[in-house]
Amino acid sequence: MRGETIILAAGDFPGEGSEAMRLLSAAKRVVCCDGALDAYRRRFGKWPAATVGDMDSASLRGGTVIQIAEQNTNDLEKAARYCQARNWRAPVVLGATGKREDHTLGNVFISLRLNLEIVSDFGRFVPLEGRRSFLVEKDTGISIFAPDPATRMTSKGLRWPLDGVVFDRLCAATLNRSSARRVTLESTRRVMVYFAF
Repeated sequence: MRGETIILAAGDFPGEGSEAMRLLSAAKRVVCCDGALDAYRRRFGKWPAATVGDMDSASLRGGTVIQIAEQNTNDLEKAARYCQARNWRAPVVLGATGKREDHTLGNVFISLRLNLEIVSDFGRFVPLEGRRSFLVEKDTGISIFAPDPATRMTSKGLRWPLDGVVFDRLCAATLNRSSARRVTLESTRRVMVYFAF
């Protein structure tokens, strides 16, 4: 179930009243990425289900700590694999954006590869391959990032349809808007769809 498991990365902590904070507060379990432990403990006064990472950032120690020293993956990927090993399906990633742009970009594309949704205070990133419909407010900002130039897409409910778009650059389909409450997208390759709040 979406949002039952939250992976909390060490970017911007969810703001009060945001969709991200609602998801964090309602989660059945939270897995912190290394340095996110400090902010989580300060805000909620309890330990997460686990803290996973190389443990080079967290100043606190407590609860279940899974230290993975290897440097070939970042803490988000380590936490996602920890969740997968426990069969905690469809975790939503919070705190993946903000603070450092290189971490933000890395987290977005790791989430695309691992098929993980990201929610921030400003919007959500949803990996998509195949066909899917979304209910949104009319005139919602929608951007699509397609790293594979062989991607072909069709759409319904966008101001500027995606049919025939050539994905010869990563930003070929950004800054679109919904023209209807239901947006249907179909993609031949996995893409990351961003919906602005």
